[in-house]
Amino acid sequence: MSLDPNIAGFLAALRSAGAPAGFAGTPGERRERMRAAIEDHWDPAAFAPVGGVEEVRVGHLPLLLVRPAGRTGPVPTVLYFHPGGFTMGSAHLMRDVAHRLAHDLNACVVSVDYRLAPEHPFPAAVEDAERALRWAAEFVDDLGGDARRIGLAGESSGANLAAVTAIAARDAGIPVAGQLLASPVTDFTACYPSEARNGEGLFLTRADLAVIRRGYLADDDARAADPRASPALAADLAGVAPAVVGVAGFDPLCDDGIVYAAELLRAGVPTALRVYPGLIHPFFGMPGLAPAADAAVAELTAEFAALLVAPGAEDRS
Repeated sequence: MSLDPNIAGFLAALRSAGAPAGFAGTPGERRERMRAAIEDHWDPAAFAPVGGVEEVRVGHLPLLLVRPAGRTGPVPTVLYFHPGGFTMGSAHLMRDVAHRLAHDLNACVVSVDYRLAPEHPFPAAVEDAERALRWAAEFVDDLGGDARRIGLAGESSGANLAAVTAIAARDAGIPVAGQLLASPVTDFTACYPSEARNGEGLFLTRADLAVIRRGYLADDDARAADPRASPALAADLAGVAPAVVGVAGFDPLCDDGIVYAAELLRAGVPTALRVYPGLIHPFFGMPGLAPAADAAVAELTAEFAALLVAPGAEDRS
């Protein structure tokens, strides 16, 4: 297994530029670097075409609604949780992904601007995710969506929140048709082999993961073992929504996704696991990084779309 040459070139360019590690510095410094890396180089005119964008607020929680173009009837509703290690990122910064999902899935996307650590540590983000789900389920008709076709999607920390919210949805009796988990972190108590194997020089590092854990969980072992933080530790995963799990071979979190997919399958949950050997974290939210990454995103999105329209989805309860 070798690193994709396009990604190898990307990493080499970062090293040559002397770019600081993604999670170095204060939370404010990290957030500004992420903003600059994305916003200073994006072209909103190149975003996938959509039918409309609206900002709403549910109590303290901001949501970005992205509706598909050409809608003629109810469409799937997808809650999207952005990446950023629970400490940075926003719905605004990840607008391109929300546009892409709305376009490719023909879905109304609800991008959740959950509270960030360390100012708002666990379980604040989980509470926001569950609040967004309850709101979407209640007002799905007003969104032009279909209450029988709600999906959950996220990358990295956002995939963690999607997985946790899928469990909460099952427990609350809220139907969810499918979940898309790209590069998920699923167990804060474990140190899988991929963390050691891919922990240096591949964009996301072991040191970054330690910063994330401190910021989100305040280095609290009890919080780390809480299934709302580590969904792989849930006592029972039976009955959660079918899943599509995508992981990168050169990601320190690769084994997190593989182990969680195995746990879902063991619980009888229909689950598709896709391993992309030459890719890094976070491939899903970096379009154009490499043709192999674009192909992986297209495959995962298509499989997720199939869950949202699959025969029998209207009967899930």
